Amino acid sequence: MIKQVQPFFHLHKTSMKSVTATRLGLFNTCALSAVLAVSSLSVGQADAAATNPAQKPASVKAPAFRLKPYSASYKASIKGVPFGGSGERSLTRNTDGTWTLEFSANAAFFGMKETSHFASEGAQLVSNQYVQQRTGLGKKPTEYATFDWASNKVNWQQSDRQWSMDLKPETLDNLSYQLKLRMDLAAAHGQQLSYDVADDDEVYQRKFIIEGEETLKTDLGNLKTVRVKIQRKSNNRATWIWFAKDYDYFLVKLLQEEKGTAYTIEIKEASIDGKPLKKKQTKKVSERPKHP
Repeated sequence: MIKQVQPFFHLHKTSMKSVTATRLGLFNTCALSAVLAVSSLSVGQADAAATNPAQKPASVKAPAFRLKPYSASYKASIKGVPFGGSGERSLTRNTDGTWTLEFSANAAFFGMKETSHFASEGAQLVSNQYVQQRTGLGKKPTEYATFDWASNKVNWQQSDRQWSMDLKPETLDNLSYQLKLRMDLAAAHGQQLSYDVADDDEVYQRKFIIEGEETLKTDLGNLKTVRVKIQRKSNNRATWIWFAKDYDYFLVKLLQEEKGTAYTIEIKEASIDGKPLKKKQTKKVSERPKHP
């Protein structure tokens, strides 16, 4: 029986699953998921995560950069037109040395939250617990996942339903892999990045292609970014994510194109390690950066 914690929300594997037309009309859950760290969100219970200590996976390397607490808010638009959707993301260090990554998104008639509790072992993130919840249209019972590294199993619970899956070494949850992507970008040198991710019915591999550097105009000023594309087997959906080079590859924008419609999430405000990111006056650049 998985010990339940205060509900938090999940960026589900919508890129691998079908999305209903209603959800797309209200708020693109896939776009919000791929984002924040994009990463990343609400407040978790560190005690619950600590009840199932993680065993250190293999191939732990020196960290590319030091994890820093942060909070960020994002705005959303469809085909360039704002529609009131918003997203929040945060990373918090707990008193026992573990971390809590949280994400929430809201729009008319729809809301989602997810949280990830994990430990940091060198360059590797070790998932302990993951929780996801949806409200409004598309509502479903809260899902809880506990990672048991002693037996290499992830145990799920949703209402009265319980099930388990085998884990591969260094498997991440559906939120922490976004933070690991940020950590790896600095040393990627243009190579493809991929991560094993535990979803509710399988462990799948999420792959990313680093396409190049680009300067974006944002609410925080012009930012030097690295543009990353999610690799998919199908051409029906294309997703790009921009990460700020000068701010530890912080997620600043996500663009998803699907069925002739473009969904965009862009940074509004952010604070890293207690220091707000302030708008800087820089040279003028295009508001609509080119992409393939």
